[in-house]
Amino acid sequence: MEPKTPPATTPTGAIALDDLDTVEGLAAAHPKILTVPTLRWQLRHRDSNGLALACVSVGKKLLISRSRYEAWLATRAGRVV
Repeated sequence: MEPKTPPATTPTGAIALDDLDTVEGLAAAHPKILTVPTLRWQLRHRDSNGLALACVSVGKKLLISRSRYEAWLATRAGRVV
């Protein structure tokens, strides 16, 4: 039996379009824990903090995979920075 693919990805591992959000949209969806400046800081350092796998550039716009961001955040739970 084949393992199930998470709904936010396609069978090829690509990010599903309905899983992508803007910085502002992601912060608005979770206002108690995320702010636009916090997300922008995390994204500015995405190549060194591992968040790059959750990002897609479309022209000048940077979109974030909600499911991959949540997975990335879960891996950082309990870390002191």
